Amino acid sequence: MWFRNLQAYRITSGNITLNNLEEALSNHALQPCLQTEMQSRGWMTPREEQQNFVHAYGQQWLIALGVEKKLLPAGVINQQAKDSLAKMEQMQGYKPGKKQIRDIKEATIIELMPRAFTQRHKTYAWIDAIKNRLIIDTASTQKADELVEVLVKSMHGLTLAPLETQTSPSSAMTRWLSGTDLPSIFSIDRDCELQGMNDEKATVKYTHHVLEAEETARHVRAGKKVIKLAMTWDSKISFVLHDNLQLRRIAPQDILKESTEDVEELFVSDFAIMTGELSQLITEMVDALGGEDLS
Repeated sequence: MWFRNLQAYRITSGNITLNNLEEALSNHALQPCLQTEMQSRGWMTPREEQQNFVHAYGQQWLIALGVEKKLLPAGVINQQAKDSLAKMEQMQGYKPGKKQIRDIKEATIIELMPRAFTQRHKTYAWIDAIKNRLIIDTASTQKADELVEVLVKSMHGLTLAPLETQTSPSSAMTRWLSGTDLPSIFSIDRDCELQGMNDEKATVKYTHHVLEAEETARHVRAGKKVIKLAMTWDSKISFVLHDNLQLRRIAPQDILKESTEDVEELFVSDFAIMTGELSQLITEMVDALGGEDLS
C-alpha cells in the first residue's frame, strides 16, 4: 500500500475523529447505480477483507472513494438514435427538427441504461490527523476534486483547501536546477521539464539525462521555468515534483520492510511505513518552499 501520486490538502475546519469519520463514511457507502443513473459515488472499505470504512494506524487514516459508472459507447447511442430518427422521418414525412433530435438522443440513453455495463474504480486518500492534512493518491485533478467534494458532503462542518507554499514550486525548482538553495536532504535526479513563459510555451524535456547546470541555465536565461523535476528525498523516496505541488511517480528506495507472506500484515506494515515517511517528506518539502501559505 504505497501511494504513487500525491495531491495534498489542508484541513481548515471540522472536528474529525476516527469514530465520526467511520460513521460518516458508512452512512454514505457506495451504492449500485439505479436504472436511470449513469454514475454513483460513495465510500468503500479500503480492503475488501475488512468491514471498516477507515483503516487506522494511530492518527493516520486510510479511506477509499468508489465511483461506479455505466458504460454506454457513443457509437451505440448514435446508431440507435439514428435508426429511431429514420423511422420518425419516414412516419412524419420530413426530417426531425433540432428539439426532436435532442429528445430522441435522450430517450435512447434512458432506454439503453438498464442494459449498460458498469465499471468501478477506487481512489485512495489518507488523512494525517496530526498534521491536519488530506493526501489523495491520484494524478488527476478531476478525481481529487471529486473525492474532496464527496468527503465534504459526508462530513458535516469539514472544509479543505489545497496545500500551498510561500514560494511557488516552479520558482524554487528553477533555482534548485541552477544549484541554488536546494536543501541537502533532497537531490536532483535525471528527469526535468522546462517551459517558456510566453504564449507559445516552448518546452524542453530531459529524460534519464544528466542535468548539467550550464546547459539548463541556458534555458533559464532564455526565459524558461522548470515545471517538473525528478528528485529524491533522504535517499529513501524518489518522485517528480510538479509546478502545482503535486508529487508523482513516487517510489520507495530500499526502505526496509518486514518480510511476510501474510497479505494483511504486509498491507498494515506498508501503510505504517508509507505514512511515516511521506508525512516527513511533505513537511520537509513545504519547508524547502518557504513554509505553508495560510492566507
